[in-house]
Amino acid sequence: MENQVYNWFVKNGNILIQKNGDCILLQLDYENGDSCLLTATDNEEIIELLTKIAKQIWEDPNYVRKPYAGQLCKENNNEYSWEIEGSELLIKYNTAENAVEINRDGNKTLNLEINYLVEIIQILEHFNR
Repeated sequence: MENQVYNWFVKNGNILIQKNGDCILLQLDYENGDSCLLTATDNEEIIELLTKIAKQIWEDPNYVRKPYAGQLCKENNNEYSWEIEGSELLIKYNTAENAVEINRDGNKTLNLEINYLVEIIQILEHFNR
């Protein structure tokens, strides 16, 4: 699983996901525009994959668990953002496109620790309801 790379061409853009040690590497590439757009099906598939990889990391006996010290994301009018390695990841629902919108400001590639992943998965699930 360590070297497995998952590459999704979503409604708009491309999302690359790969296990990277005790983190998940997330890379967002935009085709036309400034964000990736996920249909409900795209969103569900991303949730399943992130959950699967996070579970593998969590259950690894060598994984050193970091305590969850409180909410990592900032919420503003149903837009959720995280500061990660000097970059910002933003997730919101785009009603005009009827899709989950994901974008980042800063690094093209982000290493997401488990505590970030749990929140991101919860937000993605929230938008699928």
